[in-house]
Amino acid sequence: MIPISQPQMKRLTAVHGWSGVILGLLLFTVVITGTVAVFADEIARWSAGSSTERGIDRPIDGIVRDLAEKLPLFYLDDVAVWKTDAGELMAFFHSHAENPATGQPDEYGAMFRIDPASGAVLDRNEGFMWKQPWAWDPSALRHFLVDLHVQLYLPDPWGLIVTGVLGLLMMAAAVTGFLMHRHMIRDLFVAERPGARLVSARDRHVLASSWSLPFAIVLAFTGSFFSFATTVSFPIVAQVAFGGDREAMAGTLFEPPVVEDTRRVRAADLDAIRAIALDEVGGPLTFVSIHHYGRADSRIHVWHAADDGRLGFTQTVFDGASGAFLGVKPQVGNSPSTGNTIRTLMWPLHVGDFAGLVSKAVWGALGATTCFVILSGLRLWVRRREAEPLWRRFGRALTVTSLGLPVAMLASAWAYFLALPAADPFFWTPLGFLAGAVACIVLGLRVATEDRLRALFWRILTWACLLLPPLRLATGGTSWAEALARGHGEVLSIDLLLLAAGGLMWWARSRSRARTIVRDRPAMEPAE
Repeated sequence: MIPISQPQMKRLTAVHGWSGVILGLLLFTVVITGTVAVFADEIARWSAGSSTERGIDRPIDGIVRDLAEKLPLFYLDDVAVWKTDAGELMAFFHSHAENPATGQPDEYGAMFRIDPASGAVLDRNEGFMWKQPWAWDPSALRHFLVDLHVQLYLPDPWGLIVTGVLGLLMMAAAVTGFLMHRHMIRDLFVAERPGARLVSARDRHVLASSWSLPFAIVLAFTGSFFSFATTVSFPIVAQVAFGGDREAMAGTLFEPPVVEDTRRVRAADLDAIRAIALDEVGGPLTFVSIHHYGRADSRIHVWHAADDGRLGFTQTVFDGASGAFLGVKPQVGNSPSTGNTIRTLMWPLHVGDFAGLVSKAVWGALGATTCFVILSGLRLWVRRREAEPLWRRFGRALTVTSLGLPVAMLASAWAYFLALPAADPFFWTPLGFLAGAVACIVLGLRVATEDRLRALFWRILTWACLLLPPLRLATGGTSWAEALARGHGEVLSIDLLLLAAGGLMWWARSRSRARTIVRDRPAMEPAE
């Protein structure tokens, strides 16, 4: 128990309440989309066609070498090679040029989509390709949901700044909530008191928040770090320590020192490097980056996904001319450090990507619990002030957001699958979300009572979940038989999860309707 005086408790309660209320609905949006984004890779494989192969596990040297020989030297400044969730190989040959849209240096080059089995080029695009996700991301649905979580679909860098501020507000609510728990251990096992609705709601809020507090603090801190890193932290470091030269800063922090040597040489064998990397660190290999391909001062960076007890990505470095193994490189700096250890832990702790699907499932459950904590806290705040018209309207907005946002996300999935056969899913997926959000807002304004509004949202969610798997199959998605034969567990798992969610909502609504009928039925009177 932390000793807190009565005035201190009042101030903590005010900070805790207002930190949630001021931007509580946006905070709920970030957390629920983040809960879905934890399974971004699984959603991509479910929506775009899955591959049983994980990482780069086939020969790539001949493919990269053949493409490089046909390109101008400008494109060989940097080469990136990776495999998509659909199993296709991507190769991006690029350098830096000023982007007319932003006035800033950006990566310009030629991007190839390749069949890894035959080496045939399936597609080629040229330009500032990282700004054109349709060329490299097989799932517009995954891309939209991740962008919605990271930037709330706002222009760069404002989206990151807003999510960073929301992370700080979440941190304030979590820390004050921790201080307000007079009996933390007891609150972990608090039982809901029946009868008084407000007291019961508070008990549920206390129980859920007690279990999710550590997770909320970790989530808020790591989320704020990622949001502010590129928008605030790195620009400040570049300005103070490197005179505003961001490329110099990136070279110091992320690239090992190399003496410049522009002589053209035969590039090292990437397949031999892949074998050495697997032997030294293990796999799967997720990304290969080649700096100055075909030059004497070339360096090759190989990224390994978390494996063999590691929590984060590992990076190995090779001489791009001789193929010699130069060692394991920290993510930040060129020697092991506490800062690099902390930086390495940031990503797996934020997304739960360190123990396969088990850790992701735990993170997803904790994210759902955090959503409940946010909503139950906001409802407690509103119910204590429901006599005021302004707070009653806020309560209606809370209902529309808490139920309408899942409806809108499901609408984006519907739009994605409907657009797949003949339209552009990168255009229609966000448009589907916008249409669903607008429809939910209109319902919130037009439906007379809140009970009817909730019942209507539940019906929409039920049918949207139940009919989404058949829609995926009807638009050419992987069948269950094919998924089982090829070991595509994500396809079957997400379909079954949607069907189970729809079935549970149907059952819950049926029980609620039955209780209402029984409660409203007139009492039988004995005959005279």
